[in-house]
Amino acid sequence: MRPPAEHIDSLPTTKPSKMCTLQAQSKTHMRNSFYLLMAVLMLAGCQSSAPETKLETGHWRLAMELAPGVELPVDLELTSQAEGYQAAFINGEERIEADQVRLVGDSIYIDMSVFDAQFAGKIIRPGEIAGDWINFVKSADYRIPFVALAGDHPRFPAESSPESVELSDRYAVTFSPENPEDSYPAIGVFQRNGQIVQGTFLTETGDYRYLAGVLDGDELKLSCFDGAHAFLFEAQVQPDGSLTGSFRSGSHWEEPWEGHPDPDVALREPDQLTFLKEGYEGVDFRFTNLEGDTISLSDSRYQGKVVIVQILGSWCPNCMDETRLFAKWYDRYEQQGLEIVGLAFERAKDQAQAVKRVSKMKEALGVNYEILIASLTTNKQEAARALPMLNHILSYPTSIYLDREGRVRKIHTGFYGPGTGAPYDQFVEEYSRFLEKLLAEGDLSQMAAN
Repeated sequence: MRPPAEHIDSLPTTKPSKMCTLQAQSKTHMRNSFYLLMAVLMLAGCQSSAPETKLETGHWRLAMELAPGVELPVDLELTSQAEGYQAAFINGEERIEADQVRLVGDSIYIDMSVFDAQFAGKIIRPGEIAGDWINFVKSADYRIPFVALAGDHPRFPAESSPESVELSDRYAVTFSPENPEDSYPAIGVFQRNGQIVQGTFLTETGDYRYLAGVLDGDELKLSCFDGAHAFLFEAQVQPDGSLTGSFRSGSHWEEPWEGHPDPDVALREPDQLTFLKEGYEGVDFRFTNLEGDTISLSDSRYQGKVVIVQILGSWCPNCMDETRLFAKWYDRYEQQGLEIVGLAFERAKDQAQAVKRVSKMKEALGVNYEILIASLTTNKQEAARALPMLNHILSYPTSIYLDREGRVRKIHTGFYGPGTGAPYDQFVEEYSRFLEKLLAEGDLSQMAAN
């Protein structure tokens, strides 16, 4: 409702005195203030009477449209807390918590600031949302449409029974098998419980995270959303048990893959892929930390310490898996002489943006060691130029293990995260023992010197 029209006095026929003018101005100001106050109160009353936006809580099925007729589903859980709604994306045993859920009118924003990504949508009704997933690391224009429905909707509808179909636990896999330049090997590992299937693919540079899906007759369907990537794997189980399928990553990538059962399949050892070039005896660098200070391995902080140099990026979920483990190692072994320094290669327009992203990652993962900004690009050739003592940077992450004398003892390419199961457990056990050995070597040499 608008306030009544302002009363307009007749114009004077003679010039008023200064006092009269001030009195007239004061009355006009008081009337304007009164009407403005009334308008604000009425607007506030209208707003307070507007119905509050509600969302159903519990399980949701969120499906991204990668291409016409091709959807990638993921399980979403919405809960209501005192401070508002909370969201978590679920892939099998993995939960990825969103930073916050914001409701603005009939719009919803699910922010994942660690990955610099966001779900932005319209609330069609309390149990339906439609919008876009935006990956700002790629660009503000990188958008994938989605529709989310509340309720007990299966991730992948399964119509046919797979009882007569054999799905092995371990496959020798080749991606892009018909293109030698792009082809690369992998290991497919799967756990099946009736129609429900979980698993992942191990490559020489990492793994494809927690995959969850179904075996629908002879059709294998698996998907994953890890905050930074949207993966969809589809395959047909052939009569001989082999797999023939396609792999989609977001809306921009699709490639064929094939696999055959092989319980003994293995990849090259990850500590034999990256090494020091001839003529180099160690590792050195000078990069700035998040406070703008220049840090080098020659600094006193790192002298006489066992050091892990971690090559990573805040945009890389495999790097985050490794960082979670390294953060635990650092807190456990720091007092025994362990130092870790991360070198972040970021997709950022400037230093400030890179610092912001890495800072969010450090806070989210509870990291207490230094992470330096090594580059504003993730190009592996540029990364290799930043660390010219290495033969190449084959993968993010890559970790370099130095003893107390500064000698390179291991370089580990890639990382198999907890989604791989046994390979992850094996890595944690093996490298924990290796770290303890390096730390003990230093203690023994110091005791001998004394």
